Amino acid sequence: MNTKRLLMVTSGFPYGHGESFVDAELGRLGEVFESVTLVPCFFTPDKPPRAVSHPVELAYAKARWGAARVMRVLASFFQALWRYRWLGEAGFIFKHPHRMENFKELVRSLYRARLFELFLEQQFATGKRFDLIYFYWIVPEIAGALAFRQRSKLLDQAALTIVARGHGGDLYEERRPGGYAGLTDAITAGLDAIFCISEHGKAYLTNKYPGLAGRFHLARLGVVDPGYINPQPADDVLSILSCSFMVPGKRLYLIVEAIDVLLTEHPDLNVRWTHIGDGELFHQLQSHVARLLGGRRVEVIFKGYMKQAELVAYYREAAFDVIVNVSDSEGIPVSLMEASSVGIPMVATDVGGSSEIVNAHNGVLIPCCASPAAIATALLTFHDKRRAMSFRSRAWADCHANFDAHANYVQFGKALNDSMERR
Repeated sequence: MNTKRLLMVTSGFPYGHGESFVDAELGRLGEVFESVTLVPCFFTPDKPPRAVSHPVELAYAKARWGAARVMRVLASFFQALWRYRWLGEAGFIFKHPHRMENFKELVRSLYRARLFELFLEQQFATGKRFDLIYFYWIVPEIAGALAFRQRSKLLDQAALTIVARGHGGDLYEERRPGGYAGLTDAITAGLDAIFCISEHGKAYLTNKYPGLAGRFHLARLGVVDPGYINPQPADDVLSILSCSFMVPGKRLYLIVEAIDVLLTEHPDLNVRWTHIGDGELFHQLQSHVARLLGGRRVEVIFKGYMKQAELVAYYREAAFDVIVNVSDSEGIPVSLMEASSVGIPMVATDVGGSSEIVNAHNGVLIPCCASPAAIATALLTFHDKRRAMSFRSRAWADCHANFDAHANYVQFGKALNDSMERR
């Protein structure tokens, strides 16, 4: 019987809308470990969590965001000043642009690290023990876990294994607004393993930290086979799908402008664009649609946020020719995995690990700087229904070969076991 105990740190799961793949991964982790405890870094008290079968520990999130937050943050920050190495990072910050923004990032990283270290000390004091701490993202809290382990070397937590996943925004430091992420070098050096969701991410870390290359591993995410294929549209409409939060990096305005080009260059073409997801730019995007597409041969459908089960049901009924993702940065887009798992071809910008899911047989990969006209040309590929059939079958086959949840999470569970043995 497995007696290993796992502490899994998420951004918000099981609270909020994000981290949709955690649920499928938990199914396998529950088989590998005797106990799994979830620790979200944030939660909204008045909104219920998603149903999970594992205990959820909210003490850290409450310490970071709850009552008397300001006093706790200040105390943690001042304690962190003499517990963590930060002078080198401060020197870097003041020699480069975005000084104030990056200084704030360092301050946030220091107090979050110390708060998490205190959380672990409290867990230890109450008799709780863990064999592995798994961070779903590369976050400053890892520095606190590393410090806890270092100071616990005379206790029974000295053998504690600490690992993290690397996705996109958490992995590529230059994507940050100031090009800096607090305590990253110390975190990378201290972790026992980093599991990247893409080959691109693994290569990025290897190039940046060649001396640590043996700690970087590929561990893809995966989707559960929904057991059906999305119906191909039978009418003459070009049915376009996009699925993302409405935030600046997703560049949804480019889809609007690409449809504008399509309608201008092909006056007889009928277009239907369905977007799934909400966010801060909703009203701005609505205005852009009204200005460029109002009164023309296009139907625009904003579905808003959909839960995973709702999305699966929707893809069974609604017919799409193509899904498009024009982000300026990615790890590997979740939306493309979900759509290709039901056979929807893809158009995507060649950023991050997108080229590991999109290829010339299952879609069209376009440059990050692609113009609306170039995007329009790529989308038009899938208006030819007969030609598109081969793209659809290949999208399904490639997804199930590379992003199958069961296969990938079984391998990941073994990799976590191996990381504890190496420790």
